[in-house]
Amino acid sequence: MGASGWHYRAPYVGSVKATHRFVQAQLLSTGDYLWPWETFDPEYVAPVPRPRSLPDLEAAKDSENFWDAGTHTILDTHEISEADSVGTIRPLSPAELIEVFGTHQPSAADFDRVFRPGPSGSLADLMGERWTGRSLVLYHNGTPTEVFFWGFSGD
Repeated sequence: MGASGWHYRAPYVGSVKATHRFVQAQLLSTGDYLWPWETFDPEYVAPVPRPRSLPDLEAAKDSENFWDAGTHTILDTHEISEADSVGTIRPLSPAELIEVFGTHQPSAADFDRVFRPGPSGSLADLMGERWTGRSLVLYHNGTPTEVFFWGFSGD
């Protein structure tokens, strides 16, 4: 199938980590993600059941089968970290924020001015490897208001 790019913009809910979990929970509740083991065959038993909650998602990620295909969404990540490793979302560094936005605290207007979806956008150049993501916090008068996540995952 190949990997897919994804992005989410969400209200800030206390921290980047909490916002990440919020976005994942919302996505699980809608069911709007790929689940490669689903078929129309009622006799087929999926090796990894479709998760409906964050604990279900964590259990699915314990299966090697999960990492063979993934969901092609933010569900394929599990932590916010400075390390660029499988399943992590790495916040933009202060230098990257200055390079892209000209400030350490970009506003929603700054973001809207810069963001272009797809591989030609300015944030695409900051993407890590497959199965990873990036994040940045948007501010209003010095107060965090939103978090933007983007990444590349699935197979």
